[in-house]
Amino acid sequence: MWSREVDGRVLRFHLGGVNNQNFIMFDEETGSWWQQITGECIFGQLKGKRLRRIASDEVSLAIWRAEHSSSTVVKFDPKYLSSYAGSDWEKRTGAAPTPKALSEGPLAPREIVIGIQVDGVAAAFPMAMLRERSPVNTRVGKAPVLLLVAPDGNSVRSFLRPKADGQELEFFRRVEDGALVDSSGSVWGFAGKALSGPMAGRALEPVQNTKDFWFDWHRYNPNGLLRVRGF
Repeated sequence: MWSREVDGRVLRFHLGGVNNQNFIMFDEETGSWWQQITGECIFGQLKGKRLRRIASDEVSLAIWRAEHSSSTVVKFDPKYLSSYAGSDWEKRTGAAPTPKALSEGPLAPREIVIGIQVDGVAAAFPMAMLRERSPVNTRVGKAPVLLLVAPDGNSVRSFLRPKADGQELEFFRRVEDGALVDSSGSVWGFAGKALSGPMAGRALEPVQNTKDFWFDWHRYNPNGLLRVRGF
């Protein structure tokens, strides 16, 4: 999600095409082209400008509703149904070629990864690994990070791990009931808030993440780290 304001001017965007199987947008005001995944203007009067990212969350509607019961939901307008992508969109897209350079790498080009960036260091985590090992305590650069997968197996959140008594907290699943607990004995929810224990009432600082195909994330983060084990 990006802010539409650039240098004090609010722009209006439209879908213009596809680059590396990622949307290209153009703005009405200058006709400049923008890359969806990076928010960077790649052609036109505003080339080199970047949109400001707005913190966003890709979770199931059930999770969102439970945490934000009064929020609204965008509903498709029947008048424009013919303009929406068909139900076989993912299947058709999956048949498109991907960069050959990644075909023999550690991941299949279309494997889903969760990418994050902290203090200029980018790292990607295979979704399959996160599902298997959540919660994942790791570091990105010097920053202690926590990645969580919700029970639905698709919603992912990432946070900075704080300190308690001078020690960085580590998070675990309690064997008896599956609750998320930390090394201080506090119990946490998926929203990153401590529900009980010494840290009760505290909230973890969220880290923006991006769910993407490995080939696409790697294209825009060529020097990024791939964490196939999480550590």
